[in-house]
Amino acid sequence: MNHTCADDVEPCAAYLESAFEPRCPLSASKVSQLGLEENSDRNPLAAAFSSLQRIHQSLDLDVVLPTTVSEVRQLLQVERVFLFRFEPDWSGVVVVEDCAPGCLPLQGQRVYDECFAEKWVSAYAQGRVQAVGDVDQAELTPCHRDLLRGLGVRANLVMPLLTQGRLWGLLVAQHCSAPRPWQLTEVQMMQQLAVQVGLAIQQSELYQQMQAKLTTHQQTEAHLLQQAQRSRDRHLESIGTLAGGMAHELSDILTPIMLAEEMLRQPALDSEQQQQWLNRIHTSAHRGVSLVDQVLSFAKGMSGQRGEIQLAYLLGEMVQTLQEIRPEGIAVTSRLRQPHLWTVDANAPQLHQVFMNLCLNGFESMAPGGTLHIEARNVWWRGALDHPQTTSGPYVVVTVTDTGTGMTAAVCDRSCDPFFTSRATAGHTGLGLSTAQGLVKGHGGWLKTDSKPGNGTTVEVYLPAIVESAALILGLVSVPTGLEGGNALVLLVMADDPTRELHRTLLEGYGYRVLVAEEGADAIALFIQHQAELRAVVLDLALPTFNGMAMLLRMHYILPTLPLIALGHSDLTEVAVTTLDSPDGAALLDTLAQVGSLPRT
Repeated sequence: MNHTCADDVEPCAAYLESAFEPRCPLSASKVSQLGLEENSDRNPLAAAFSSLQRIHQSLDLDVVLPTTVSEVRQLLQVERVFLFRFEPDWSGVVVVEDCAPGCLPLQGQRVYDECFAEKWVSAYAQGRVQAVGDVDQAELTPCHRDLLRGLGVRANLVMPLLTQGRLWGLLVAQHCSAPRPWQLTEVQMMQQLAVQVGLAIQQSELYQQMQAKLTTHQQTEAHLLQQAQRSRDRHLESIGTLAGGMAHELSDILTPIMLAEEMLRQPALDSEQQQQWLNRIHTSAHRGVSLVDQVLSFAKGMSGQRGEIQLAYLLGEMVQTLQEIRPEGIAVTSRLRQPHLWTVDANAPQLHQVFMNLCLNGFESMAPGGTLHIEARNVWWRGALDHPQTTSGPYVVVTVTDTGTGMTAAVCDRSCDPFFTSRATAGHTGLGLSTAQGLVKGHGGWLKTDSKPGNGTTVEVYLPAIVESAALILGLVSVPTGLEGGNALVLLVMADDPTRELHRTLLEGYGYRVLVAEEGADAIALFIQHQAELRAVVLDLALPTFNGMAMLLRMHYILPTLPLIALGHSDLTEVAVTTLDSPDGAALLDTLAQVGSLPRT
């Protein structure tokens, strides 16, 4: 229900002229003017105390609010009592009511009065109340009187409900069939009830917030307990698989050695036969050493000299090798982004073994032919409660994707378990992925496998990146959560250096799509081309190749409603520009979240 006040009378003045100020004593004339009666055989104040006790018996609003309106209507013997709750724009809804049969029901009715926020909020927030004994005789504004008449109201008593110093809503008692002079004791009782109901609402809201937090905590705790139980079950299952696999492998290794030892005791063997059996012992022994090395690699990662490595070079050389040894019918493609890829602190031979194992697995899954694709990119890992690596930070992700037969969810879930293999008949020991996982874990990273039968397999290798200096500049330690970009498009104009790459990756990690430009001409071209979908521009004023101030002015004239964010000191006053004095990642994300929520007109 929309209600517009179109008359020239100031609603607030007319409204408060028939209002009762609770902290001021009333003269006899004022009592008469407000339609209040000082003396009455009824004294509802005493009865109100029992009502207050019933209201406070519950912290549930679904109990508190209906109890309130029911008790008030019974005490006042009126035809309608309801609670009106405000929305942020000062519209509101009748959340609960108690009314006599034949009275127009209002529950669920939404009302918006254009005058209310400007004229009446302040009065109610100060504790003023309205007591109108006869709508037709009271000095009300025409719009207010029309509203009450439209609801069939003859007498109106309104009390503000305050919680934590804010106006939560109104407690309203109405008589519809005839005028209703309000007793002074009734008004006082309603004031006391309104105060207590406000406290009850405040306590109930706090209780509900605590219950919601407790429920979330309990759900999180139950989820973590389930994960821990699944982890223990997987651990025990892995131990069983490991023990069985070790027993099988050791049997295959030791059986030829024991047999050769028995045969070498035979005096009839000539030198050639003795050499054959010695060769079998040698082969089995080397197989045992290789098995031990793989198990150690799986368990804790092999130690070795590390250094700063650019994976684009290592992967580029490996791609060349794979293209030479690839089976017929298989294509090898790559996208390594060598100029911008961050470096990692790693042991090159170990990572080469990891990636080669993954690629060879991909080859074997594509026997009829297919495509093996290798890609490396920078990402900003934001952390996750259900992930072993919960700390956010920069990572390089190497993705190996094949178009092979794929794996079921059960096989994919156990693919990194030691000695677990779905291709045992092909001579696999089941230590390939587990060894790769051990080596990656030793580097502070992890593997992520995604596969479906018939849709191939994708394995992502996450490795911590070396970007400490740039991270310190951006203040990435304080990057907040909950600032997702929602796939919004942002134009980033910044010099080609690690800081720009970190900005781009950080924004992409928070759900933004990012266009990057270094030169002024490129920036304007991208700006014009994508102006319909752009949500913001982030421009570094320190670029030496063009005048950043002029660039901002030009963009503003092209698209005045687009938010512009300048990095660096700016004295620009001609247009509205949000300026960040330093390239702080947390501040940039927070600013984008704020300006991105503003509508473009």
